[in-house]
Amino acid sequence: MDRLPPVTRLFCMLLLSAGFACHEEPNTLPARQRAEVVTQGRPEVSGAQWCDAYFASEKAPALSLPPSVPMAPGTSLPAKPSTWVWLNLWATWCKPCVREMPLVVAFGDHLRSEGMGIENWFLSLDQPGSELQQFIRQHVELAGANSMRLKSPDDLDTWIQRYGLKAGTAIPINVIVAPGGGVRCVRAGAIAEGDYARVRWVLKQM
Repeated sequence: MDRLPPVTRLFCMLLLSAGFACHEEPNTLPARQRAEVVTQGRPEVSGAQWCDAYFASEKAPALSLPPSVPMAPGTSLPAKPSTWVWLNLWATWCKPCVREMPLVVAFGDHLRSEGMGIENWFLSLDQPGSELQQFIRQHVELAGANSMRLKSPDDLDTWIQRYGLKAGTAIPINVIVAPGGGVRCVRAGAIAEGDYARVRWVLKQM
């Protein structure tokens, strides 16, 4: 009989400890769920942050391409595209451009597979010649109606300044154009392999 009180006290302590643990678990679980919702709903980056020049829809300047020559003779691009356009400025002599080219194409393919109406357009700064022709033969996406070559590199600075970049900005340059022809985003510098989720988010916010 003298041993019962200590056993009872120990049993009660165990019950209290178990009860305390059961009480704590419901308090921690909702907090973790709220954190996940905030994380999933928060944009990784806004359009204004990702773009070097960002224009709201009501202030978007109209796309007007510099004097260009189509890669496919007899073709031309619409002045007011009916879909979103991802315009990529590149050149064969620009190593970052060549490295990002497959990503630009793949990102466009993925966006279309997810139901977004978007076209890839390409504007080369190369001079005409065998090197450019060989590169195009190796990259069939550059041989279609959506591919052009700038007539004169001297026209580039004037053109990019119209859309918020400084003269002398290096390529690659990516320009996002809304249906109807409004330029919404201009980004200088190459995109990276891990940028797809960010690009998709920015486009969906426009």
